[in-house]
Amino acid sequence: MPYTIEHRVHPEYLEVHFEGNIIPGNEVQEAVERWSKVANLCKSEDRNLILAFIDLRGQHSITSKFSLVDAAASFGWLPHYKLSVVVKNEQQFQHLAFTETAMNNLGYEMKLFKKKREAKKWLFTL
Repeated sequence: MPYTIEHRVHPEYLEVHFEGNIIPGNEVQEAVERWSKVANLCKSEDRNLILAFIDLRGQHSITSKFSLVDAAASFGWLPHYKLSVVVKNEQQFQHLAFTETAMNNLGYEMKLFKKKREAKKWLFTL
């Protein structure tokens, strides 16, 4: 596993931290593993608000990004989950912008941020 996942359960939300590398050829499988774990945590901890900190080096292809979003329901991602993502830099922000658009177009709530404060503020707005 070329990545790590850490999480904390807060009274109102789940906080997850991803760090590592995206490995070409395994990127979809590993992304499904990561987000399946988050979906399982949401279910077991009864949380639908997720604050994610993502520091993954490398990129997914547009095809793999869309495949992942399209398959979200099959690995437990529910439409009432609200995902606020904090990235480290502009490159990661641009890399995930397509994913944000695809998620929102398919009825999920996701928004990208560069700062934790803004991400938490959005997460708790109705």
